[in-house]
Amino acid sequence: MNRFLRGAALAALTLAASTALATAASAQSYGRLVVLGDSLSDNGNLFLASGGTQPPSPPYFQGRFSNGPVFAEQLGFSAARFNGPVTGSINLAYGGSRTDNAVAFPPGMRQQLTTYVSRGGTFGANDLVSVLGGANNIFQSIGAFAVLPPQLQGNPTGFVDPVIRAAVTDINFIVGDIASRGAGTILVTNLPRLGTTPQFSPTPLAALADYAGSQFNGQLATSLLTLAPTRPNTNIILFDLAKVSDPIAANPGRFGLTNVTQACFNGVTVCAAPDTYLFFDGVHPTAAGHRLLATLSADYLYYGDRAAEATFQGETAFRHREDALDAATGRLSGQAAWEAGTSIVAGAIYDASGFDQRGFASQGKASSYGAQLGLETGTETLRFGLMGAWRVADVEAGPSEFELQTLSLDLYGGWRSGNVFVNGAVGVASEDFNDISRVSSLAALVQTGSTRGFSSGAKVQGGMWFDAGGIAVSPRVAVTWASSEIDGYTEQGFAASYQYRDREVKGITGEVALRAETTMSGFNLFAEGGYRDSLDDSSQAVRVGIAGNPAQVLSRSFDDPFGGSVLASAGISGDIGPFDLEVGYRGRFGDNADSHMGGITLTLPLS
Repeated sequence: MNRFLRGAALAALTLAASTALATAASAQSYGRLVVLGDSLSDNGNLFLASGGTQPPSPPYFQGRFSNGPVFAEQLGFSAARFNGPVTGSINLAYGGSRTDNAVAFPPGMRQQLTTYVSRGGTFGANDLVSVLGGANNIFQSIGAFAVLPPQLQGNPTGFVDPVIRAAVTDINFIVGDIASRGAGTILVTNLPRLGTTPQFSPTPLAALADYAGSQFNGQLATSLLTLAPTRPNTNIILFDLAKVSDPIAANPGRFGLTNVTQACFNGVTVCAAPDTYLFFDGVHPTAAGHRLLATLSADYLYYGDRAAEATFQGETAFRHREDALDAATGRLSGQAAWEAGTSIVAGAIYDASGFDQRGFASQGKASSYGAQLGLETGTETLRFGLMGAWRVADVEAGPSEFELQTLSLDLYGGWRSGNVFVNGAVGVASEDFNDISRVSSLAALVQTGSTRGFSSGAKVQGGMWFDAGGIAVSPRVAVTWASSEIDGYTEQGFAASYQYRDREVKGITGEVALRAETTMSGFNLFAEGGYRDSLDDSSQAVRVGIAGNPAQVLSRSFDDPFGGSVLASAGISGDIGPFDLEVGYRGRFGDNADSHMGGITLTLPLS
């Protein structure tokens, strides 16, 4: 059979239970499990059917082809053996099974499916079906080739090619038939590098084993990519074991292993530390290997849910756009009378934000800093400005993090007459999302990426000032529109490579606020409180598939990143030599997130 994977990371297919809680309508949750396969999935079927003789237990664990539970037993279900009821989770895999329709013992995988259906077994939209096979076809073919007379061994690849094609055809038939019967999700697992198993690696047949496994995997992927569009009601997910073979071999310590080349059980004795070995025998994984296999499968089985943290990319850009518009209109809404002339404006900000968990998006945090430089000019009643800004944010959310660099340009202007003022701003920003990383379900594997974005927005604000006995008070209202478009990108790495589609975070917010100002010892003090909420949220869902995989594109929707927000700000300003200096704080306390921003601004009149 196959074998594979390493040791030591979290045991995370327990995601299956918790996943169903938030956003349940679109969650990747599964009601039961049906298993078709060979010894890599066999939970004791061959042992039971052979009267407890195959495999010998001990040293094999209770009829498994390993020293512990196998991969299929760690997918979050308690599956009955082949003779159990077909109405619940059931495992029909046998050690030694090929993919074909063989009725002889052990039954081929097509025969496993036939037996299940003939016993009244059905498939439903909430079912998960595991299909893993093909290695026995290849092993038997290579074994037959090895005993050919030397004069007939001139074309080894030609000898195994028909067997590979037949095995792929079988798997394609099995998957297509299961899908046609209404199964919601089918997890099809390919083969790891067969030539690196202890059975082949020290022999001249290693290259042929690697060739056969590679050909099988390539043809399987092609056939499933062709099949999937014809079965739109079933999510066919290809679990790619092959891509992690080399990383494990190159650095086994990262996976908690020390030996990835030798068998723990040599046919006579068992090694002293099986959990540090990848292989229990010539081709089968140890219990540690099976745990790694099951843990990594979560990256494929729950990709729609695990990709949810990508929502923070668009939401952070959207918030930066709102902040820039707030800063621009805020320049023209103070009590002090405008003076004709031109000024240079420079400033710096620091911001810290925290995000609540929403659905499958984890709790997160962000910190950012930035600088701005602008030019203002105007009269006592009309004033205009142009502000450029640079900002860098570091964002962490659950297993994901990224850096956002923003370059923005905002044009703003205002009119005031007596106590009444109206101002507005429009702006754009270019964004680079760098150092995107996501810790996969197998923590030793980290997926990376980068992408770009573009944001735009506009804000209109109006209000008036009243004298309230030495304190000036200003009620004001504002409406903001903003849009942040994020380009799609594909992760790089050895776990599931999530492929994110283009996304736009877009919305309109309205706010009401009350500002108060007073003068003390030559300095102007101000405080402001208000409330902002969404008037329209047209944001797109996070949409994700898996690169080069038949898996469907899944969506996860999220509400306004802040929700209704209480706004609070305070600060002090005054003349310091030729400069007007302002130091301020602005807080935003929302249903879904809070932020705290501090800033300092210098204004230098030129005329």
